[in-house]
Amino acid sequence: MSHDGRRIYVKESADGSLNPEDNSRNVSKHLSSEKSERQLEEQLFQSQRLETLGTLVGGIAHDFNNILNVITGHVSLMERWRTDPERFRRSYEAVKKATERGGSIARQLLTFARKVDVTAGPVMVGDVVKEIVTLLKVAFPEKISFNVEIEESIPAITADSNQIHQALVNLCMNARDAMAEGGTISIIARSAAHGHVSRHFLEAKADRYIQLTVSDTGSGMDDKTLHHIFEPFFTTKPEGRGTGLGLSVVYGIIKAHNGFIDVESKVGKGTKFSLYFPVLAFPAKSLAKEVTVMDSPAGKDEVLLVIEDEESLRDFLKMILEESGYRVLAAPDGIRGLQTYRDHMEEIDLVLLDMGLPEMGGGEVLKEPVKLNSKVKVIAASGYIEPEVKIDAYEIGASEFLSKPYQTNELLGKVRSVLEGKARRHI
Repeated sequence: MSHDGRRIYVKESADGSLNPEDNSRNVSKHLSSEKSERQLEEQLFQSQRLETLGTLVGGIAHDFNNILNVITGHVSLMERWRTDPERFRRSYEAVKKATERGGSIARQLLTFARKVDVTAGPVMVGDVVKEIVTLLKVAFPEKISFNVEIEESIPAITADSNQIHQALVNLCMNARDAMAEGGTISIIARSAAHGHVSRHFLEAKADRYIQLTVSDTGSGMDDKTLHHIFEPFFTTKPEGRGTGLGLSVVYGIIKAHNGFIDVESKVGKGTKFSLYFPVLAFPAKSLAKEVTVMDSPAGKDEVLLVIEDEESLRDFLKMILEESGYRVLAAPDGIRGLQTYRDHMEEIDLVLLDMGLPEMGGGEVLKEPVKLNSKVKVIAASGYIEPEVKIDAYEIGASEFLSKPYQTNELLGKVRSVLEGKARRHI
């Protein structure tokens, strides 16, 4: 470990273990020796993720209540302003914006909270930073501000995006706790040449790295604290405020990604963490997501069966699909949905199935139409579904998935695409 009393470079020895003079300990030494290191790391990661999620929920619940107030308030105004087109339009736009904001927060929470196996793939760190800052601005007190700088055309890294999310959130939460009276969290993502990284870390081998820096204007750390920050269960927080797993998890994530971490801190002057990740060998532009612009194609008098337990959503789907040129049969649960399918199997062209049905779940419901008609077309809809469950549903016979909340154009586009045999499965 190299340090000057305020700076610490964390690195590994040749055998991959922590250098003894770091005073950083391998997590497995603190837990049961009967379990594999992989199992231990996974348990630690999930335990800390749940702790972090619990801390975020309070702030997010507050924001969701604000969103609901905006929606209910403007709906009441829309009732009053039905004859005033301009005022009606303003309230409509406010409701639309509020629902989009709520949907975005929900998606971020689900991405952050879900338990998934470690899956390495190309990750754009700049995108992760933007997603996390959006989430934390909702969850953190207003006295905490964010300063974000992302280098243009920043290259990709090979990483597990969920773990990068976790590491970034952990560092930001520590920064928040160090600024009781408020302050600024700065997040900078930029490229770093091999020479810059190798000056601090002799083990650095990649030609290029991404440097992700998280700094705060908080209380900082003294030498004694700085020497122990990566030890599992070490914490300076009051009892009940933390388990001391946050930074040990960050260290484990950096280690798993063949990266390095550099910490600078001074009492009263704040703290800066710099994470270094090796860069992929291909250009970032090859990672651009395909964007499909869907119009609102009209139906051709096809018959759709909608199985949805939420009455207001079921009524909306029936209304919008009928307006678009479809005939619609609707059922409030899986049992009645299957009975409707049996009674009208010859005329039904497509089934829109909610996967979160009560009593008889969507996965169980899906099996029956497929058994009766191997060519049945089914769009499965859900606010959230585990990746492995999604794979199973495709294997059973789902034609396409629709993630809630969805836009009307997206719904109509996917219905038309599936009916015409153009749907592509995205897992």
